[in-house]
Amino acid sequence: MSIIAIIGLLALGCTGGFLAGLMGVGGGLIFIPVLDYLFRNQALSPDEVVRYTLANSIFLVFASGLSGIFRQYRMGSWAWRESLHIGIPGALSSWAMSWAIRQGSWYSTDRFSLVFLGFLILTMGNMLFSKGSDQGHEGEATHESWHRGSLVGLLAGAVVSLSGLGGGIIMVPLFRMLLKKPMHKATSLSLSIVPMLASLSLFHYLRETPETPLEALSQSGYMVWPYFLPMAVGVLVFSSFGQKKAKDLSPLTLRIIFASLSGLVLIKTVYQLLP
Repeated sequence: MSIIAIIGLLALGCTGGFLAGLMGVGGGLIFIPVLDYLFRNQALSPDEVVRYTLANSIFLVFASGLSGIFRQYRMGSWAWRESLHIGIPGALSSWAMSWAIRQGSWYSTDRFSLVFLGFLILTMGNMLFSKGSDQGHEGEATHESWHRGSLVGLLAGAVVSLSGLGGGIIMVPLFRMLLKKPMHKATSLSLSIVPMLASLSLFHYLRETPETPLEALSQSGYMVWPYFLPMAVGVLVFSSFGQKKAKDLSPLTLRIIFASLSGLVLIKTVYQLLP
């Protein structure tokens, strides 16, 4: 790879890492289009392009989440009990969906995208017009809220495997709608759960033998090191910057940014559905 390509991947990793720290979304919105373009230029079948793209995006999402947890731990703000309660069901869901995707060509991005579009529209409406979750304290921890937390984890884990996104695009709005979390709490909790959602899928993609190895590039399973490493460096450095900046922004500003981000994902999804 050329120096210019490495610098470009590093810059994209910085952008994805900052976005992950700021919004708790994992950075997959940045990683997926880039990785998809890189792997489509290789001699791969469409199914293998999907697997390589999802796998390497999940690896980067995992790195962004680890960076976020490290900063939260240092600041004494890591809600590890709640993270585990939501993250463990999510990790199992993510692993099960990743296993199912690898069993054949049943997975249809178009079918998934239609469902995802509906949720994105709901997300944008919640972020732009709902104010209640940011005006007071978060909802009390009850039996019902714990069940809702597990449900959010299950949904987010499935989204990680199906889309390669970090799951935050699902978790942040659901934390607000179902668990009544303030915006700042929702984004930080989301980022701390991201590594758990990605961990089991990451393990299986590492040990899986690709149908078409990329002989010109060093790889471990589906992880392609020349693509992953420059982006991962940017992710690890800039994720903490994003978290720091989030504390300086008002809940309304974060909600507007999140709604705008959801809008970009929506436009990208619609574009993929066009013939």
